[in-house]
Amino acid sequence: MESGRKPRSLLDMCVQKLIDNLRYVGRVDGVEMELLKRILPHCTLEQLTRIENRTEMDLSPVTDSLWKRFYQREFGEEHTNMVIKRMKASGGRVRYTWRELFKAKTEKQKEVEDKMLEKIAKKFQAEKAEKQSKQIKLCTKVPPSSKRSFFGGSGPSSLSNSNYKSPILKKARIEVNSHARLQSAMQKNTFGRPSQPIRRNSLSGQTVRTTTIHRPNSTITITKPIGSNRQIQNSRPKF
Repeated sequence: MESGRKPRSLLDMCVQKLIDNLRYVGRVDGVEMELLKRILPHCTLEQLTRIENRTEMDLSPVTDSLWKRFYQREFGEEHTNMVIKRMKASGGRVRYTWRELFKAKTEKQKEVEDKMLEKIAKKFQAEKAEKQSKQIKLCTKVPPSSKRSFFGGSGPSSLSNSNYKSPILKKARIEVNSHARLQSAMQKNTFGRPSQPIRRNSLSGQTVRTTTIHRPNSTITITKPIGSNRQIQNSRPKF
C-alpha cells in the first residue's frame, strides 16, 4: 500500500541542503532568482552581507525586502515608516535600496556612538585629573631646621628620634647641661661681683682702701682713706 506523501525531488533536497549550510556559502553567481528566493530568506544579517559582498550579480530584487526587514528590526518600525514616507514624498526622484539605507544608518549610528564614547572618556579623564589634584601628597623628606642641637643634628627632630632614648646619650646630655650651667654661674660671679678690697699705704703714710670692680667692658678702681676716720673716732672723749 502506497502512502499519500509525495517523495521529495532532487531539487528540493539540494535547496534544503543549501539552507542548512548557509554559513559556508560565499557567492551565488549563476543561481536562478527563483531558487534564491527560497534560499536567501533563511540568511542571518551576517550571512546575507557576506553573500552580497562576494556575489557579482545584482541580488537586490531578492534581498531588498530582506534588508527592509533587518532595518525595521534594528532601528524600529517608526523610523522605517518615516523613511518610506520621505521616499514617497520625493515623487520617485530619490530611490535607495534598503541595503544602502541600512549601511548609511549603521555608519551614522556608529559615528554618533563614537562621539559619545569620546565625550565620556574625556569627562572621565577630567574627573580623574581633578581627583588627583585634590589628593594630599605625603612628604617623606623632612626639611632641615635652622637650629642645631648639641649632637650635631638639625633642630628638635634629632632629639625626638629613637637614639635619644639611649642611656649613654641621655647621660651625656645631662653632663653637658650641668657643665653649661656651671660656666654660666661662674661668669655671673666674675663680672657681677666686685673684687675684695685691698688695704694699701699711701706715700703720706695714711692707710687707704682700694676696691676694684670688674665689668664686661671696663674695670673700675675706687681708693678711700681709712686711717683718719679711725683716729678721730678714737680721740673722742669717753663719758
